[in-house]
Amino acid sequence: MIGCDCRVCLSKDPKNKRMRPSILIAVNHYNILVDTTPEFRLQAIANGIRRVDAILFTHSHADHMHGIDDLRIFSKTQEDPILCYGNSPTLARLRHAFDYIFSPGHYKGLLPNIKLESVEGPFSLFGQTIVPIQVMHGKTEVLGFRLGDFAYVTDCGHIPDKSMDLLVGVETLVLDALRWEPKHPAHLTIPEAIDISQRLQAKQTYFTHMMHLVEHHETNARLPDGIELAYDGLVLERN
Repeated sequence: MIGCDCRVCLSKDPKNKRMRPSILIAVNHYNILVDTTPEFRLQAIANGIRRVDAILFTHSHADHMHGIDDLRIFSKTQEDPILCYGNSPTLARLRHAFDYIFSPGHYKGLLPNIKLESVEGPFSLFGQTIVPIQVMHGKTEVLGFRLGDFAYVTDCGHIPDKSMDLLVGVETLVLDALRWEPKHPAHLTIPEAIDISQRLQAKQTYFTHMMHLVEHHETNARLPDGIELAYDGLVLERN
């Protein structure tokens, strides 16, 4: 965190160095990115990302979409537009905040070649069924996403019963878990996230969106079997 001298922020362990949460999912030789964080450029360079075919936006907060301009490099290397999926409030915010992309007018520079697609329910993308999972981030509706037996749910303080039903049978779960305590109005605490993982009986759960005071190894040592912290650069294998 900026200006912080806590031992986690000063740690030289790379697993204690966290950029904003995002994930790249490979589906049938296509790359699906979840969110465009402000560090997207750095994340793409660090992980050798050469192609982005689609984006799933969870919500419209700055830490999840303000790296969108860096998609413009793919306009040079890809003919097809990048398909960007989100709920109506998220798409409206994208159009407003980045109007130069969607209504360029006199702007003559290189722009991201993207196409917005509204998410109203399950949809198919590159041969993969994607099920949106609505969760609440304070008063903001956020979308998690399920692809087969894998689900990604970030930025949530509450998962409604109907959404929990959509997560039944998930084997690998990536889930928001901000800190041990105190309770937060918009994010799950680690104990709350543990409870959700165990209720769903996920075989493996990775916590994401941890705050800076959560030390990686000490926290992992306290977590139940089958639950651990995600970290930048983590690679998971999907069946």
